[in-house]
Amino acid sequence: MPPFGTLAGELARAALCGAGFLLLFALAEGWRAASNPPAEWTRKLVHFGGGLIAATFPWLFASHWTVLMLGAPFFVVLWGTRRLGLLRSVHGVARKSEGGLYYPVAIYLLFVLASAKPVFYLISILALVISDTVAAVLGSSYGRMGYTVEGDRRTVEGSAVFFFSTFLIGHLPLLLLTTTPPLVSVLVGLQIAMLMTLFEGISIRGNDNLIVPLMTYFLLLKLTPHEPAFLAYQIVAQLGVMVIIALMAWRFAFLTASGAMAFMLVIYGAYSLGGEEWTVAPGMALLAYTAYYRMRCKPGAAADARHQVVAAFYVAIVPTLLFVANNLVETMMQLPGVRTVDPFYGVYLGAVASQLALVVYYTDPAVKRGRRWSVGVAVLASAASFLLVVPLGMLVSAVDRTEATIAAGAVVAAALLVHAIVHAIVARVEVRTRSRATWILRAQTISVATAAALVLPWILR
Repeated sequence: MPPFGTLAGELARAALCGAGFLLLFALAEGWRAASNPPAEWTRKLVHFGGGLIAATFPWLFASHWTVLMLGAPFFVVLWGTRRLGLLRSVHGVARKSEGGLYYPVAIYLLFVLASAKPVFYLISILALVISDTVAAVLGSSYGRMGYTVEGDRRTVEGSAVFFFSTFLIGHLPLLLLTTTPPLVSVLVGLQIAMLMTLFEGISIRGNDNLIVPLMTYFLLLKLTPHEPAFLAYQIVAQLGVMVIIALMAWRFAFLTASGAMAFMLVIYGAYSLGGEEWTVAPGMALLAYTAYYRMRCKPGAAADARHQVVAAFYVAIVPTLLFVANNLVETMMQLPGVRTVDPFYGVYLGAVASQLALVVYYTDPAVKRGRRWSVGVAVLASAASFLLVVPLGMLVSAVDRTEATIAAGAVVAAALLVHAIVHAIVARVEVRTRSRATWILRAQTISVATAAALVLPWILR
């Protein structure tokens, strides 16, 4: 990396970058005033131009304080103009989006993490700047096959453009600017493109501005040290997960496109960070609920609009945090007295079974007709979910089966008890009908998270 020179020189470069950002805002506002183009176009002008400026930061600045000093005022300007209804070239899109606020935060965090690896930083920024821009512009102009993500419309064509753009952005810099072998650069680019297309496809309210660059950098760190055979195996596994869930969503009209994409990421994440045995529980839970939903709820020809990415997030967040934590303990944070092979596996199985039980409970037609807590249905759903998920999960794992089974059972029982208490509290509060489904999902997540937190100290003793 070239020398940065004096502090005065760094401040001068920061001032030039700041002037460049201001010029972009001025150009976008001038374009909007002159010809009133779609707000998405002026927004992407700022997005694209600002990203190209930010892509140079590792070669311009030595200190993250300079980037913070540059980014903080723009964050305040974006926040303030949005509140005041100004800067319509950026904030004028009809959909709700926090992307403008996420953007400077993502650039700063990425600089802190990746400035010592400038090529990785460059790839991560360009994956957001170029891929997101071309996908939005071309998808909105030429897209015909659409899907919705919590009310936002996306297109298959836009996602395809995002995939091909991200592949090239990942592959070419690795090939041309690093010593990465050509086949590895191809496979890494392909894997990043597949995963980032899914993440971008389910993002809501502009959170892809934060997720895409940070996840791209994480994947570059994780994938580039591996041999081609390992990378090829990962890609085949990911494709297998995607095909199976896509076929389920299409054949049984159960998951929406965004819900299916979210579960593709969750189950592949469990495989990637935990191994094959960590995919059994969520896979079994998804199959069991699909079968139950088809038999008991008599769905129509179209997928249930409730089964989108937000529902998938609430159902999957606790098990996801557990397999991420398990991976960290195994690889980076080895705790004294805690075994290094799947220490959280039993709690993970219990969390998956608990979420399945609570989702089945609230899907039951008898429960949906009233708001009283039905002890019989809840206990039956919990017992059935435990028997479906836990024994099969134990069968494919090498952990201490007795301890893990007890931990899983304790999580299921605690989640049932905590949720009964939460339900009793909620029953005394008037909840609007339109927000009831979301509130139920939040209550389920709180209950399962609390149950896992109560059992974990016993596992980590």
